[in-house]
Amino acid sequence: MAKVNLRVSALCIRDGHVLLIEHKSFAPEDPELPSSYWILPGGVVERGETLDQALKREMMEETGLECMVGSLLFIKELLYPYPGFQGQGSLHHSVSLGFNCTVTGGELRTGRDPEFPDDRQVIIRTAWLPIAELDRYYLYPPFLAGYVRGKRDGDFGNAVPEFFDSLA
Repeated sequence: MAKVNLRVSALCIRDGHVLLIEHKSFAPEDPELPSSYWILPGGVVERGETLDQALKREMMEETGLECMVGSLLFIKELLYPYPGFQGQGSLHHSVSLGFNCTVTGGELRTGRDPEFPDDRQVIIRTAWLPIAELDRYYLYPPFLAGYVRGKRDGDFGNAVPEFFDSLA
């Protein structure tokens, strides 16, 4: 039986920009999906690793930045193929915990995914994208642009965690 991956992701906002990573599609054979999309920094929690440790490690690997992990903002479930399709969740099933994070140091760079050799890297680039222009980019998860814009001045300090299912 395939496992369900527990993932963490960092929502970092600074000066009207959000930190995102352009990532190759995890299902390039699906014509319904774009060849790349922008996602929050983050990844799979390793066995024995705390959520805080995992997020700090993933931030450093993918962006070169250090961060302070804040409060839980959202829980996002992903099943692929999607609910209602044959083989629902047979290729991918993950639950991602999104945290409010603050960059505390480091130098922004485009990182790499240590699970893949150089010729199969999935990270294309890392950038601070203007929140006002997020509609110009294909973001995943789909709710992300509206979620970020819905918080006045990027203030997530008092946010109540929200759940987003596989279709959101």
